[in-house]
Amino acid sequence: MDHWTPFHLNISRLRRTLLSIFLLILMMLGILPQSMAEQPAEELPEQEVIAADSAAEPDDWETRLLLLLQEKNADPTTIGAGYYNFATGEEHYYNADQYRVSGSMYKVPLNMLFMDWVAEGKISMDESISGYRYSQLLEGTIIDSNNDYARMLWDYAGATIETNPASTLYHRYRILIAPLMGEDPDNVDDKYYENNFFTPRQMITCLRQLYDGGDRYQRLIETMQRAEPEKYFKLRERRFNIAHKYGWYAEDPVLYLNDCALCFTDDPIAIVLFTSGTENAYGVVADFCTLMCDYAQEKHEERLAREAEEAAALAAAEERDRLAAEAAQTEPAAAQAVPGSAAVVPAAEQNGEPARGRELSLQLNIGHIIALALIIVGLLVSIVWLVIRHRMNRLDLRFGLLAILLTAAAMILCFPGLSGQSMISAPDDNPQDTVELFFGALKRGDYVTADSCLAYGGSLGLPGSLTDETHNAAVSALQQSWDCAMLGNCSVEKASAWQDLQLQVLDFTKMESDLQRETRSKLLALARERNREAVYDEEGNYRPDVASEAYDLAMRSLLEHARDYYGSFGVRAELTLTKDGWKIVPSRELFSALCGNLA
Repeated sequence: MDHWTPFHLNISRLRRTLLSIFLLILMMLGILPQSMAEQPAEELPEQEVIAADSAAEPDDWETRLLLLLQEKNADPTTIGAGYYNFATGEEHYYNADQYRVSGSMYKVPLNMLFMDWVAEGKISMDESISGYRYSQLLEGTIIDSNNDYARMLWDYAGATIETNPASTLYHRYRILIAPLMGEDPDNVDDKYYENNFFTPRQMITCLRQLYDGGDRYQRLIETMQRAEPEKYFKLRERRFNIAHKYGWYAEDPVLYLNDCALCFTDDPIAIVLFTSGTENAYGVVADFCTLMCDYAQEKHEERLAREAEEAAALAAAEERDRLAAEAAQTEPAAAQAVPGSAAVVPAAEQNGEPARGRELSLQLNIGHIIALALIIVGLLVSIVWLVIRHRMNRLDLRFGLLAILLTAAAMILCFPGLSGQSMISAPDDNPQDTVELFFGALKRGDYVTADSCLAYGGSLGLPGSLTDETHNAAVSALQQSWDCAMLGNCSVEKASAWQDLQLQVLDFTKMESDLQRETRSKLLALARERNREAVYDEEGNYRPDVASEAYDLAMRSLLEHARDYYGSFGVRAELTLTKDGWKIVPSRELFSALCGNLA
């Protein structure tokens, strides 16, 4: 037994040696079990940011009104006000449903009633009423605010209906105009019949029907435009046409001073203001009109800006859809560089795959497995033979194992040949030549040569079959802007290289604010040149085709001086060495710059 002890000890040592050799081989091949390799930390999903509910914003319209009253030292409880925007439907009230003395403002619904009868053929403008033609009574009540003429009209109107129980002609006239005020005459508040009272909401409803009545009320509106051209709402406001009817009534010591109007701002509005014993009432009335016109103009500009953005987004979406359909029929890799369109991407990414990196990975296949098995078997046989020879001939075990390991290492170095990859030695070509060739081809419009400089089958997708005039102009201006200067020498590391560039290009992001402003200008021009129905839809918004047309006109206008929007970008071009020489690695950074800094 003692004779075999050294042998058993050697066998134990041999097992440890074999295990170490086997693990060394696995480490050199890079195929250690995944459980032994360091795992990357699992990427946690982004934490959702939950915004706290913001407090309700104060009514900007009401805030401005109260500031005006504060400036005029006027008590807010003494006024009632209303505002309506016909383009947006924006509506505001202050003390909306409080009945107040209306003064002569009642002459607006009174004449609307008679204009309805004229439109329906029940009477004519020359109809004799108490010895006067209706046309005379219209002008007398609106321009001169003649109360006697007004009484003739309401008596005539009241006599056209009967009530049970019988009521006064005035009461019956109020029944007839109730629908014009948005009220049901059988269910309206008793205050309505008590005297010459209206609420701000009722007066705005009346003005809305006046504006929406079209030709039916056109003569009445024109007459209101001629009334009191330098008083009340029109005392200081001279920018816009205003069709108004004031109301004045004094009951010592209280002065009731009111006015209601259609103001033809860029987005027409209806406004009304009641005052009752208000401090500095004339100044409050005059400044209220200016305040409302300013407010309407601000909202108009905001609306145009919003619609211009929506129009630009719509035009861009339509352009993307058109290009996608066009590319599907012609060149699937094409993605045109125009404002709002997708940036050009490498062909591999267009197929849903990320562009390949520069690293050469060693992929196991059947050849690798067979070779590995042969190496392991050969090592085991060699080691067993070495141990036997060591016992028989007293060979030096250390030098024998070293020789076996060196042989195994040499065999392992043969593995890359099994992968089919080329072993690249120090290249003779200069990567800068490829960069110069690429940008030189771009400037010449030689896109076939430019595409040939891209690795992994990348393509700029130029030129496409362009049919849209605006799209064509944008692409042409972009191509004319391209210029490139190389910064310093090219950095080369094995089969990879990097070149820093200074790229000049038409920067579409610098154009955005001017494009929005120019689009708004074109929208206004189209609105002035065409009928309202051809520009606005039923909800008062710009029609999509008009918005797109304005966007196209604005874009072509800015492209006429495209040099004003040139920009410079620092870009790093990456290159990789292929069997055909150095090629530029397609990257979003490079293509985004070429496309005018589009994301």
